[in-house]
Amino acid sequence: MRNFTTEDDAMGAMNEDDMYRYLGHMQAKQIKHARMKQKVGEEYLNRTKSVFKTKLNGKNTIKAINVYGTPVLTVSFGIVKWTATDLEKLQTKMRTLRTRYRFHHPRAAKERLTLPRQMGGRELIETTRLHDKQVILLQTHFLNKQVTSSLHAALVKADDRCTPLD
Repeated sequence: MRNFTTEDDAMGAMNEDDMYRYLGHMQAKQIKHARMKQKVGEEYLNRTKSVFKTKLNGKNTIKAINVYGTPVLTVSFGIVKWTATDLEKLQTKMRTLRTRYRFHHPRAAKERLTLPRQMGGRELIETTRLHDKQVILLQTHFLNKQVTSSLHAALVKADDRCTPLD
């Protein structure tokens, strides 16, 4: 085991503006929601661009977006405060990308993308529905666990509009 005796080796305390990377996301003492939304949105769009550049067929492109791009957003739901407007802006950027890479015609029905394939749709996961579902699942998990776990009970009690799970 290493002994931290000199000042050069010792880790200092974090300042208010210092950030660190944990599980691929930048974190600080407080959550920087605007910065996190920007980073997560950029990563989602970059991953989607890379899928569109592969020139896969339609079904495999949608599967790749659902498996490779969407989890970037899913991880942030429940931690970062996403508003309906933020998610709508992200969806608008996605529609622009789909048009740019000739995946979806600009005048085609955008609702068709999220319908199941059996109904003539493309089965793309809709981010607003996914967000709402994920937040509800996390809320019920914490509320159910607070009965048996004192840690969960303390977290539920301490969460006063700090997270979307409030």
